Amino acid sequence: MAGLGCRSRQPPPAGPAAPPPVVQKVPPRPMPWDDGKPLAMGQTFVLSPAGGRREGIEAARAAGLLDVDLGRDWAPFIFSESDPGDDEAKVNAYRKTFIALANDQVGPDELLLDTPAGQAALLAASPAVEAARRRDPSSTVEESRALDRARRFLRGEKPHNYLEPLGIPPTLSVLLTRVEDDAKKSCYDTADRRPLAQFHGEVSYQSREQARNDHAQAASDAQWVDKLLLARPDDGAPPTLDLLAADPKLKARIERYRRGRDRVQAIRAAQQRLQCEGLLSPRSRYSDGTFDLPTHEALAEWEQKNDIFGWGILGGETLTALLRPPMDLHLETFKRIVTERVADGAGIIEDGSVGRGSKNPPTYRDAQGVRRPVPNVIGDHVEALMGALDIARPDQLARFLRTLGPAGLATLHVAFAPPPLPEYYGRQMDLLAEIDRGDVWYDFPWDKKGKPVVQRREHYPHLTMYVRWQGQKIPLARWRTTIGSWRSELHPDGHVYYKYKNSDVGPRIWKNIVTAPVWIPPDGTPGKDLLTKKVLDRNIGALTVVNTEVMGPGFGSAYGLVMAIHLQQQGGGGLFDNQIRTHGSVDYTSIARRFSHGCHRLVNNRAVRLFGFVLRRRTFERLGDQALHHLKKHITTDDKDYPYELTTRGYYYELRPPVPVVVLEGRIMGAVKKPVTAYVRKPGVDYGPDTDADEVETAPVVGP
Repeated sequence: MAGLGCRSRQPPPAGPAAPPPVVQKVPPRPMPWDDGKPLAMGQTFVLSPAGGRREGIEAARAAGLLDVDLGRDWAPFIFSESDPGDDEAKVNAYRKTFIALANDQVGPDELLLDTPAGQAALLAASPAVEAARRRDPSSTVEESRALDRARRFLRGEKPHNYLEPLGIPPTLSVLLTRVEDDAKKSCYDTADRRPLAQFHGEVSYQSREQARNDHAQAASDAQWVDKLLLARPDDGAPPTLDLLAADPKLKARIERYRRGRDRVQAIRAAQQRLQCEGLLSPRSRYSDGTFDLPTHEALAEWEQKNDIFGWGILGGETLTALLRPPMDLHLETFKRIVTERVADGAGIIEDGSVGRGSKNPPTYRDAQGVRRPVPNVIGDHVEALMGALDIARPDQLARFLRTLGPAGLATLHVAFAPPPLPEYYGRQMDLLAEIDRGDVWYDFPWDKKGKPVVQRREHYPHLTMYVRWQGQKIPLARWRTTIGSWRSELHPDGHVYYKYKNSDVGPRIWKNIVTAPVWIPPDGTPGKDLLTKKVLDRNIGALTVVNTEVMGPGFGSAYGLVMAIHLQQQGGGGLFDNQIRTHGSVDYTSIARRFSHGCHRLVNNRAVRLFGFVLRRRTFERLGDQALHHLKKHITTDDKDYPYELTTRGYYYELRPPVPVVVLEGRIMGAVKKPVTAYVRKPGVDYGPDTDADEVETAPVVGP
């Protein structure tokens, strides 16, 4: 009988479906701010495993807890105005500006507009003001209208400050606004991120023509490939891209097509992300799939928003970050905000940098003689606080910010039990700074034709802060810095030459720390280097103004937010200032790769952290603001005169005793073993007969 003995192998009948695994939802830990009531003046939220409580700040400190100011009126200790127990305040004018910038209450261009130079430039270019002045020179009505119109324009153009990589992190109130803005947008969920994930190249902006040519070439290659794929060979089998690429005659262009296709798709995906975040709009007139100037500028702004030290280049760290959800990036921003406030409040500096990338991380011997690794004190403190806050995921951060709300975040303080500090810590620490200049080239870096000469550097300059304790020299933090090199400088004969700006070596001291320092341009600074273009009113357009940002006070100053003056001790107790400083800088590209005019630059937030630590751990006298008594200068270039005025040198502290600084010679490379002191003609420049032959040499100094 057919089928007998051939029973088909069917699976057994299915039983009842297994119940889904039960996920135990752990309720959020009760927190003292859950009642929605902001803190009273002088209170802090004391965090504990049970959830915490409200308590007076002084009582929390007396109990050994670390109080951290997370409110909107925080500024680093370097911008403080009085010392504990001292009722006499010495006003630090930049403190108010720092807080306003951190809270998005004012933008950098608004600050420029409030300067005499900014106002003069705007009013001089306003047709309405000019007409009003002709009618009635004493009337200021039209001037007030022009300034108010410019302020409204600037506030509308720049709703957010992205100043974190420049040394001014946002407040938690600003972070809450960013979180809520992103929560309203669905474009993050619908955006296709695969082109970014599959892209392995790098796209940078070179010029408008290059961007257009790259896009046109990719489009042309795509049309060519389409035609090939539509063609039918004699055997009727449709060709494939891999089959076409196997043809030696077609291989090169097929590969170029693939690179161009991937590049255009990645650019388009990045543009969608930038549109979603409101950084790129049709009004910017960008071209779809083209890495044009608006796209480059929007990407650079996005990097600043997320504290990425980039150059508006699609690739590397920027590309990786573009693949992450916004809330993930907001969590990273929160951690950085907490990091700066914890480091400043605790007066700590160790961030793991001394052991980073080292096969033999540094150690020290404790009081019992046990060898211990130099700890990442800041990292340990931040980890402890994040745990006390019960924030490890983006959703926990969002709940925290929303529960507190703008009112709660405005006055927020939290206190927690910090990890114990290493034994070498104390109020008065024996600190020492050491600056290694790395590989140093004195040779002229251009040949006779003006082409750059490669001067390789394997060892870059870096600054290390040490503490001397029980006969040991313990490294605490080590960061990249800069030294001088060949720079343009104006000669008294009116010509601009190259001059070597040396970073001198040997023992020095830091006697004065200056916050919100002002850079007074030396007479040798080319005038055009001190001017910039600004749009303060769309109806007027770009104006040429004095670049008071680079003079300061401010984060964009040539000296950044804070500096220490290098002084050389001389016989008889005298001190010599060779105009060398260790200071902050917004030009993080120079710190990574380039040079200075002789000073030792640090990223602004590291400079703030360094000198805040020094002030917390050394005795000092608060000297306060040092007036310049209205120093008036002017810049003359292209037969136009641009006046400006400086009123302060900055806010001074005097260390007692000073902190010693040692500048090491480094490794001298090349043929020239000492810095060149003469001015050197720029290759290819005709200086005419007016050159002072005794002070000017002909390039190159050495070499072919």
